[in-house]
Amino acid sequence: EALNFALIKYGNLKRKSGNIPYFIHPLRITLILRAAGFSEFENEEIMIAALLHDLIEDTDISSDEIEAKFGKKVASIVNELTISDKNIKDQYLEDLKYASYDAKIIKLADRIDNLIDIPTSSWSKDKQKDYAEQAKKILKSCGDAHSELAIRLNQEIDKILDRV
Repeated sequence: EALNFALIKYGNLKRKSGNIPYFIHPLRITLILRAAGFSEFENEEIMIAALLHDLIEDTDISSDEIEAKFGKKVASIVNELTISDKNIKDQYLEDLKYASYDAKIIKLADRIDNLIDIPTSSWSKDKQKDYAEQAKKILKSCGDAHSELAIRLNQEIDKILDRV
């Protein structure tokens, strides 16, 4: 149900890296989480929140709609992962240290996928470096939640910084 909901609601959004449907990103996050030991059976709310994590930020979906369909916990996690004001992104990254365990692990997986998917052809080396440096803030704020995901994020950061 969450998979279909996300597919429909992300609609025709595309990734920054090109003509790839946006929906692929939250789907890959669930695969990263599965590889780290999470399952849709034991961690259903985490996996649903991972699929829906960008809906409030990038579409016209409200937190209330997510809560009505998937419950208070899923809506709460998605809210934690939503940047309410793009101008305060640094503050958001800093405040992630106060986020729930569930939000932190999704954020780690989110940034792992985003670093893997950096559009190297259209992003300058400086922009790639800045994005990797921003990921270090996420690692600092969220790395305590899951060591395997933290190690993987650190590896992806190093890959970017080594090539730029």
